[in-house]
Amino acid sequence: MQQTQQTPRRMSRQQQDCIAACWSCAQICNTCSDDMIGMHGGGHDQALMARCTRLCRDCADICALAAAWMSRGSQFMEALCRFCADTCDACAEVCEQHAPHHALCGPCAEECRRCANLCREMAGAKAA
Repeated sequence: MQQTQQTPRRMSRQQQDCIAACWSCAQICNTCSDDMIGMHGGGHDQALMARCTRLCRDCADICALAAAWMSRGSQFMEALCRFCADTCDACAEVCEQHAPHHALCGPCAEECRRCANLCREMAGAKAA
């Protein structure tokens, strides 16, 4: 059985930067959401914290998926990057609201905004 060698696919700098941002965003969102589990009292808005925890988990999942799909050159990566950007923006918005009550929410929101911008650029879309 003869094996054929494929030429390695080269990723653009933009794609590499977006993949790195997605992995970084996934990591901080997972850390942020995990740190909020079990927070009680102290004047915390429990409904806001629950939304923030859930959005961080969703954001981490979609960012990891986007990074994986970009890494393998999926034909759907641009559509997924648009969805990832929207999810990152939603997560950032809620983390910004919760930041006064949780130290990781501010840095998480910043990373989500950075990832959203790079994903939009990757998808060829303009920021909303």
